[in-house]
Amino acid sequence: MDKMTKKIVGAFVAILVIAALVLAGYFMLNKQAEKKAEETVLPTTEVGKILAKDLESKYPETPTEVVKLYWRINRCMYNEDTSDEDMEAVLKQLRKLYDDELLQDKKNTYENMLKKLKDDKKKRVDAGQTFLPSVVQKNNTLQIVKMDGKDSAAVMTATMIKGKKETTKVYERFVCRKGDEGKWKILGWQQVPGSEAEKVDIE
Repeated sequence: MDKMTKKIVGAFVAILVIAALVLAGYFMLNKQAEKKAEETVLPTTEVGKILAKDLESKYPETPTEVVKLYWRINRCMYNEDTSDEDMEAVLKQLRKLYDDELLQDKKNTYENMLKKLKDDKKKRVDAGQTFLPSVVQKNNTLQIVKMDGKDSAAVMTATMIKGKKETTKVYERFVCRKGDEGKWKILGWQQVPGSEAEKVDIE
């Protein structure tokens, strides 16, 4: 084999080696991409979607959005057939919407809230009750006032509770307060007559 032939063969072998390395690298990267895609598959259940919410970095921006999420989480806890483990995890998500003052009340410890939730859910399941989507007061109709030096707002809601024989509508007023981190948190709520809700076009 002359020198020229050896050079051609050597170059050809080098090209084959490089092609093999490139191909191997391609398959390796493709496999890693597929694995990453599998790991980031979005949850399909309502419980999964709520638990997937990162409320530390993507917290609701307005009092209305906070209260909407509150009701969404509650519908999930009451309407969905959740395991004890899922219910506990969802409740922890819900508590992230609460003002520290509300959570510091002795009756509002995590354990007390969990027990109350389980007891109340059992009663509602036995009664055949489910929560329908709530109507929440629009953010542009809220009045922002100062409470203990912090911005606060009252948010009216109307919720339909469907039972075996009848459907009832419950009106509630939520008080939200803006914390030092700029996040609106639920300070408390109470049931109000329908006439109060009508004043802000909540029916």
